[in-house]
Amino acid sequence: MSVPTLEPVRETTRPARQINVAPPPVGLRYDLTRFRLLRTLLRKRWFQFMLVLPNQAIFWLVIVAGVVGRQIAPANIATAITWYLWFCIVFVLMVGVGRGWCAMCPFGGAGEWLQRKSLFKRKDGSVGLGLKYPERLAKYGLLPAVGIFLLMTFVEEYFNVAGPGAPLDTALLVAFILVFSGTTFLVFERRVFCRYLCPLSGLIGTVGQMGAVAGFRAKDRNVCLTCETKECMRGSERGYGCPWYEYPGQQSANAFCGLCSECYKNCSKDNIGLFVQPPLTSLYSNVKRRMDVAVGIALLAGLVWFQQLNAMTWYGNLEARVNSLIGWPHYPNPILYLFFCLIPLPVLYGLGRATAAGSRLSTGGRMGWRRLFVDWAYILIPVFGMDYLARQLPKFFDHVLRLVAVVSDPLGLGWNLFGTAHLKVANDALMSQNGTVIAQIVVVLLGLAGSLYAAWRIRQHTAEYAGLTAAARRVQGALIALSVLAVAGMQVWWYVLMKAAE
Repeated sequence: MSVPTLEPVRETTRPARQINVAPPPVGLRYDLTRFRLLRTLLRKRWFQFMLVLPNQAIFWLVIVAGVVGRQIAPANIATAITWYLWFCIVFVLMVGVGRGWCAMCPFGGAGEWLQRKSLFKRKDGSVGLGLKYPERLAKYGLLPAVGIFLLMTFVEEYFNVAGPGAPLDTALLVAFILVFSGTTFLVFERRVFCRYLCPLSGLIGTVGQMGAVAGFRAKDRNVCLTCETKECMRGSERGYGCPWYEYPGQQSANAFCGLCSECYKNCSKDNIGLFVQPPLTSLYSNVKRRMDVAVGIALLAGLVWFQQLNAMTWYGNLEARVNSLIGWPHYPNPILYLFFCLIPLPVLYGLGRATAAGSRLSTGGRMGWRRLFVDWAYILIPVFGMDYLARQLPKFFDHVLRLVAVVSDPLGLGWNLFGTAHLKVANDALMSQNGTVIAQIVVVLLGLAGSLYAAWRIRQHTAEYAGLTAAARRVQGALIALSVLAVAGMQVWWYVLMKAAE
């Protein structure tokens, strides 16, 4: 079966001279800037710096502890805080908030401080080349970030970094991301790294559309129509132009708002708010759902399927045979890794074709399979996103209490700074093996409910579906429901077979 040819979404790294304002957004319920304290904080240039600073300190501690500390994973804060706590928190923020992690990310924060020659004050000029990100690459949107994430995950699996393996490996991984980020900020303008190249950005930009924070948006889009200065994008004496190349007057999804608040500081008309919305709204309120997001979530779904399947005995036997055939030294085998990462693409292609055929057979008119391929990907974001979260639970439940001990002895050198290094609770699990499996199943079922809801709302908000006959809509609805149930059922069965394997 052939897979769909990618038709990238056209993007630009330059603010347009004339910007058309989109229709009013769906589902925006509350503007958080109604709270006076938050309004005051968002106006302060030091506020974003204070969000980033604690994480910056933690990740420098990870690097130092990984290099000079004891090379035993559970006894070193580098591995304990990174793989037992941080990675799970990132996924919780992703599905609950959206780009919440981006607002406090130490990697983008450090690069931006370097680029702007300032920790938080507004300064003219910048350090580095200040190049535009190439248009021919920008049109592929999130896909470079997804590709980098897949590559880094393969390297991490090969060296067992997140096993966790040696703390030094974790330190080197964090240091590499910091160097990669800093180099990108010195070569390109604004937050090119964060939008296009950050290993986590592809994951957050897809799965994060489940989140309840819509981002910074225009309060009244008619005001944006008459605004000639576009300070939110071009900047002013109060702040920088949007580092993410976003225009608050036409946003309909939270995929690319990094919550940096620059547009809020800049708007002289006080027409920007920080909005919250019902979860999943960004999945169905998009003015135009994107092919790069669709292909990206398919590839990321394949990655989490690979991580689930490789925990089973039969996969180990299969990989041993393939490794012996090609002379590959050990797990993960690159051929099998690529194969499983690509599997969802033909699956979604087939679902798109089948749904389009179902419309025609029911005499309901025509819908192109490309449109349906993209819609199918968006429908499955909740079940795939919650699958990623469920995959992190065994490490969290089994080992997060190790932090009780390592905060007193971060380098594993026998210290007892806070008197907690020898507490027995540090060796306990938060949940039993059966409890962890039940929690994973519950999380996947929540994803199932989210996907079914997203499917209903996408069909409700899309004119092409409304133009179908009642028979065609019933055929499509049944196919969507059965397919989503099949995907979620498969994931639940895998978690039962894995028995809370990490």
